[in-house]
Amino acid sequence: MPRSRADRSIRSIVVLGGDTEGWMTAAYLGKALQGTVDITVLDDAATAPTRLGVATVPSLQHTFFDFLGVNEEQWMRECDASFQMAVRFVNWRTEGPGSPQARTLPSHAPDHFYHPFGLLPDYDQTPLSHYWYKRAYDGDTTEPFDYACFREPPLMDAKKSPRWLDGRTATRYAWHLDTGLLTAFLRRFATTCLGVTRITGELDQVIRRDDGFVSALRTASGTVLEADLFVDCSGSRGRLLNEAMGEPFRTVGDQLLCDSVVIADVPHDDDVHGVEPYTSAIAMEAGWTWKIPLPGRFGTGYVHSSRHTTRERAAAELLALWDLDPAATALTHIPLRVGRGERAWVRNVVGVGASACLLEPLEPTGLHFITTALRQLTRHFPDRSYAPALIDRFNAEFRSMFDEARDFLQAHFHHAPREDTPFWRAAKRLSLPHGVQDKVDAYRAGLPFDGPYTDESAYYAPDAPVRSPWTNGSYYCILAGLGVLPDVPLPALAHRPASVIGAESLFASVKRQQRTLLDTLPSTHAYLRLLHAPR
Repeated sequence: MPRSRADRSIRSIVVLGGDTEGWMTAAYLGKALQGTVDITVLDDAATAPTRLGVATVPSLQHTFFDFLGVNEEQWMRECDASFQMAVRFVNWRTEGPGSPQARTLPSHAPDHFYHPFGLLPDYDQTPLSHYWYKRAYDGDTTEPFDYACFREPPLMDAKKSPRWLDGRTATRYAWHLDTGLLTAFLRRFATTCLGVTRITGELDQVIRRDDGFVSALRTASGTVLEADLFVDCSGSRGRLLNEAMGEPFRTVGDQLLCDSVVIADVPHDDDVHGVEPYTSAIAMEAGWTWKIPLPGRFGTGYVHSSRHTTRERAAAELLALWDLDPAATALTHIPLRVGRGERAWVRNVVGVGASACLLEPLEPTGLHFITTALRQLTRHFPDRSYAPALIDRFNAEFRSMFDEARDFLQAHFHHAPREDTPFWRAAKRLSLPHGVQDKVDAYRAGLPFDGPYTDESAYYAPDAPVRSPWTNGSYYCILAGLGVLPDVPLPALAHRPASVIGAESLFASVKRQQRTLLDTLPSTHAYLRLLHAPR
């Protein structure tokens, strides 16, 4: 249908890239734009989807799958998914080689701590963390912060499921999933349910107009794909955003040292060992290693700094960590382009995924960055005039999202007390941004951060600004877990004895809930066996 002279609506979109971010983009935009736009994915068929285990954040169901109309059980079965209730940090305080078993701290406690997805309670408008520290400071408790303030740590120690067998939810959680299976599932969903067109082929040329806007993509076979808007999901190469549009990509080596990863997939006997409902982040000589449990196996990757180890030594460390046979283990080495573009949206090209930004997955940033970018793109969706206010606002939100997460990750390495290798010593010499240092200074002075953000309905609102899910309670978890404690309790608590006494009921409630959930929840393995049973 021809357009009227006044009609400046976007009518066609081409998504470059057929990996996870490409099909997430196609599915989300196909749903959001309600059939008013023709969406085509240029998918390099020669590149099979990467079968990589990844971790997510709890908002994935609400902000992505619920939006698509896909229930949790359906996509979990399709994607070989399991549960993730936290990130478990292992041996970030004690010196020594990489080990999945926690070493012993001077206090005789194990060197591990959890960053749970559960929400930090508060009492009388003060986070429970501050009452916990007053108890510890006064000598009334030696219990670690995470076990005292959250329900989840004992459940994870016991490898319990966050859901009962009847499907009821016991606590807040996210997921582990297979990205290759997720890609295949979303490709089927987008093409069969949302009318997305898939073109297989390799990009050969980006055709640009005199004003710098992209008008079309030409494949190696000669197919020309014209569109109004182009979304770059080509990964770290940034074929459109960086190569064609010339947008600078700024690495963050002055804040984060890791720039490489070696990956393996390891068989696992769930019947014997159970399934851990958490991601592990294990400190290594020159970085850290993830462990992401999936049914019958786990994905693992040693994220390391090429300035502080070699490719060969990193591979040897990973193999030794899990006692793997070098001759029988397939390893994949991947360079990490850690950083972000100066802008994620330039003229009529928007970057989603690694073409726009990438952080090492110490916290589950990857899919969160994608879903957040898609929500903001639909919120700021343009017409063909491409109003600068929309683009500028999108780019400002994008920068804020990335920078907050980057700063939070740096705080993990900066405050880890171990200094036994050049990597860990170098991480402490990197300057913290003023915003993070101010937050830590306030924490050391005993002050709470600006109130814990617990209003999830506001977080999920379509017009909500971008917020990092790693704020406030997350900082408490990381700093306390690394042994960084306030110099003194919150001074105001000395003048609120009734509040201090009242908070004891919260600690007691946490303990009651821990006992009840330990007694009633099934194992993660039992729940997943039921979920993934043949139908």
